[in-house]
Amino acid sequence: MDLAERISTLRRVNGLSARQLAALVDVAPTTVTRIEAGAVSPSFDLAQEILAVLGEPIGFTGTADPTVIAAARLALDPKLGLAVTPGIEAWRQRWARIGLVDVKGRAINGKEADVQLRAGRAARLTRRPGAVDFKAGPTARDIAVALGVASIEYAVTGDAGANYYHSSAGEAWPVLYVEDVELAAEAAGLIRKEPGSFGMRVTLIPFDRVTELGRTKIDGITVVARDQVVIDAYGGIDRMTEQADILVGRRVA
Repeated sequence: MDLAERISTLRRVNGLSARQLAALVDVAPTTVTRIEAGAVSPSFDLAQEILAVLGEPIGFTGTADPTVIAAARLALDPKLGLAVTPGIEAWRQRWARIGLVDVKGRAINGKEADVQLRAGRAARLTRRPGAVDFKAGPTARDIAVALGVASIEYAVTGDAGANYYHSSAGEAWPVLYVEDVELAAEAAGLIRKEPGSFGMRVTLIPFDRVTELGRTKIDGITVVARDQVVIDAYGGIDRMTEQADILVGRRVA
């Protein structure tokens, strides 16, 4: 896939118009349409910024940019106390250009779900730093109980996390944040999935000093903050986007 096709495909996957993408990277809309048509070639810096906004920068190695999650969490809750890094500020500036956040990086009223959607799309669950896939079998609750017994910090997210806040669908993909992936896998009896294999799985992702903020207990199980569940569901697969829409009121269960 050449650069023009890659940008066009990723733009559509991210649910952006050419005008919105242009605003995110601060260029004229015609620049985006001409790039996608192959009429012009963007500079390396512009191509890098476009692909970073779309979640797959040049030299992409399979790891998502975690600063987008921090930017979104701060936009929704400025009291989280996170330090504003250059990466967070870059996302704020991009979102400000399309009217999602104000000059202080706070989500504009009525745009909260759009911020969560953009963050989830730019930081897919499958591409989180340190994420490890294991063979399917146990449910998120099974794993959570085992980790609780072993006194290992964790928090459920994804479709299982969404269901704790509002039961709306079955669990297709157990995803949990943990303090130590290897210790958690051992405690829960998980077996690593073979590299390159497809199909059902369980995924453990290490905490990153952002995703663990605001954890809560529901029915005895620790779940990430509601805002984080929505971001993660938007960055998930299959019906998880629908579950995110239900949590933010865009869809009726």
